[in-house]
Amino acid sequence: MTAAERDYPPPSIYDILATPGTAAVGDLLQRLARRFVVGGKTRRWLEPACGTGRFLRLFAGRGLAVAGFDADPEMVAYARARLARRGLLRRARVFTADMADFGPRVAPASFDVAFNVDNTLRHLAGDAALQAHFAQIQSALRPGGVYIVGLSLSDYAADFPEEDVWRAARGACRVTQVVNYLPPAGGGGARRERVLSHLVVERPGGAQHADHAYDLRCYDEVQWRTAVARSPLRLLAGLDANGNPREDRRLPYQIDVLGRVG
Repeated sequence: MTAAERDYPPPSIYDILATPGTAAVGDLLQRLARRFVVGGKTRRWLEPACGTGRFLRLFAGRGLAVAGFDADPEMVAYARARLARRGLLRRARVFTADMADFGPRVAPASFDVAFNVDNTLRHLAGDAALQAHFAQIQSALRPGGVYIVGLSLSDYAADFPEEDVWRAARGACRVTQVVNYLPPAGGGGARRERVLSHLVVERPGGAQHADHAYDLRCYDEVQWRTAVARSPLRLLAGLDANGNPREDRRLPYQIDVLGRVG
């Protein structure tokens, strides 16, 4: 998430919402890494757009060497502080960078695994930015390394507005988020899904409300496969949210495992 898109309350509120379920997703990511990384070495992990660092905390706590970056300096500061509080900075590096322009901050061939889940990759504005991102991921991965991407693909003829409600709590703070997803008007020409969020933060002293909106880049099956084919990565596996083969199913959310070529 970019600094321009976020008018949330402090990152701590976003962390309350995002953290539940992190361990289960982390388990899946590690299983996929052990399955697809050539040579079996899966100790060094990179997370583009790491947000508050929930996965960095999880993996560093499991003894992995992790690095993550985010375009929002407040998110980066929060992630670093939480890692420091747990004594994990010796295994973790967090820095400010954009998904399309992080390459100079990362040594070539320095990671076994990179990952990007929950449609975060769709914050990239267009095809040129996506290809720049793929090229920098390819450089950051060692030969045999993998990039695990989780995203939702569009069906421009069948998509319709949807709504999700998320609830989470930490201590005396309760957070509810209502999210509306508006597909591109008139089909896929605009290739922008509008996301509208209403956030309610409840504390003993009262409730706080916040609204914000942003766009996600849309890809249908052909557009996504074409983008991957044009990149320096190759598709190793298409999976469902549980890591099972996707085959020809159209799913609301999928995981693709991409491998470094060469």
